[in-house]
Amino acid sequence: MAGIYSVIVYTCFAFSVAASSEAASAQSSWAKLKPQQKIILQPLEQSWDTFEPAQKKKWLRMTKHYLKLTPEEQQRIQSRMREWSALTPEQRSQARKRYKKIEKLPVHKQHQIKQKLSQLNDASQDRAID
Repeated sequence: MAGIYSVIVYTCFAFSVAASSEAASAQSSWAKLKPQQKIILQPLEQSWDTFEPAQKKKWLRMTKHYLKLTPEEQQRIQSRMREWSALTPEQRSQARKRYKKIEKLPVHKQHQIKQKLSQLNDASQDRAID
């Protein structure tokens, strides 16, 4: 019985260490990222330290799956990272708001809007969603 208890305690401890490690890395500066993360996230380097921890965590999670993607998917992600890093904080905030609005719609409506948005500028995108 004591052996099972030890395994449970050890497992819980291991999970908490892993979770705190991921949380800590999400709060890390660019300088503290692993070399492979820096290579993958290079388009975000200039703005990395301005990101909120939740944003960093999202990007760091993506790096775990990046090498499994096709070269085309990797290029698409790199392109989107470059576009994202070129946005001002206000533009990023607006983009997040738009995304949350779209996410609440039925799937067929989401596809229609995403197709339209890909062809419009920022001001027109706001009108298309409203």
